[in-house]
Amino acid sequence: MKKRNVKSIQGRQVVPNPIGPECIRVTKVYDWVVLTNRDRNKVQIPEECFAAIEDARHEGNTITATCSEVVGSRSCDFIGSTPANIPSVPGAQIVSLAFHVHIRVQFFCNGEPLPGCNFVVPVSFMDEVILCFPEGTEINCNIFDVQCTVVLNQMLGDMVVLDVTMCKDVQVEAEVKLEVEAKFCGPRPVIPIEEDGFVCPTPRFPQQCPTFFPTLNCDCQGAAEFNGEASILVFEDGLGGPTTGNLDLTALVCDQCTLSGSRIQVTFIDTLGPTPTPTPTGTPDADIDQSFTFTANDFNQPTCATNAAGVVTGLTVTGTGIITPAGGVPENATFTLILNDSDPLGDTASLSILSPSLSVTISLTEVANPGLEVEVGDCDRFPV
Repeated sequence: MKKRNVKSIQGRQVVPNPIGPECIRVTKVYDWVVLTNRDRNKVQIPEECFAAIEDARHEGNTITATCSEVVGSRSCDFIGSTPANIPSVPGAQIVSLAFHVHIRVQFFCNGEPLPGCNFVVPVSFMDEVILCFPEGTEINCNIFDVQCTVVLNQMLGDMVVLDVTMCKDVQVEAEVKLEVEAKFCGPRPVIPIEEDGFVCPTPRFPQQCPTFFPTLNCDCQGAAEFNGEASILVFEDGLGGPTTGNLDLTALVCDQCTLSGSRIQVTFIDTLGPTPTPTPTGTPDADIDQSFTFTANDFNQPTCATNAAGVVTGLTVTGTGIITPAGGVPENATFTLILNDSDPLGDTASLSILSPSLSVTISLTEVANPGLEVEVGDCDRFPV
């Protein structure tokens, strides 16, 4: 037999497989929200079961109950949509959705299943949510968690109350073709198709809502916390001035580099006392209660400050919130928060709040206000 001359496979014989641009067909997400519903639903107990429960109770037995989701019963229906009329977001729609699940309810007598008391009831939630929903996209909604509890202390005759929590995921999607950096993982190259002379127009995909989704992540993040005695400035309708009291301030800006992870909560309890000498300007009576609470509800992107080495050590953020003076009514307010992280003993936090009738200035330093904690750091983000 003639011996064949077969070469062993070596790396240099493999066809090169460099990384390069490829066009792929994928499902693009135009908007994505997670919704949570919790409600108490009254459901009818079957007649046979209700009679068994009443008999067991009259005999002095202990009745308990459980409820759980029926596996495979989750469903979601797209009802319709109407324009949301948000000028800066073309394609925004108010989308109506219906979520359904079946819940199994079972009653027990002294820990043992009660005959005839294992039944299934439907539970539904209706939701309206604003989404970037341009023409050509589709709604993909699903339920990813269901929790249920039987509220036995709220039985109303032959009705029992179920406390149901439903977690839902809603995405706006469309199939698009994207150019990505990739490389072939198969054994052969793509076989080109010859053109027949007719050039098809480039497909047009639904336009993204750039100011709506995805949200822009932050350049920096920061946090401040203080709880203790502090002197601040409070003016209400032109009256007030310096005052001392217990200040509880918590500020979180761009937690995990996401603007939606921001919050500011301030509670100030004024320490009323004798009128100081001299009396502060505009303060006719030191017994004016200058206590207040403030909660921020909307944040603008923070401005970051760096030191000579380019390290982020501070930030400034503005926004709006609600301030409520002692004995007064809540008012819309604007705020400016400035944080500086300068260790050791150089941390500072400054918060100014302005509403139609109130003006508050809080200036804290680590030296004058022991216990003040300020942390500011950088965020990694994609280039815009």
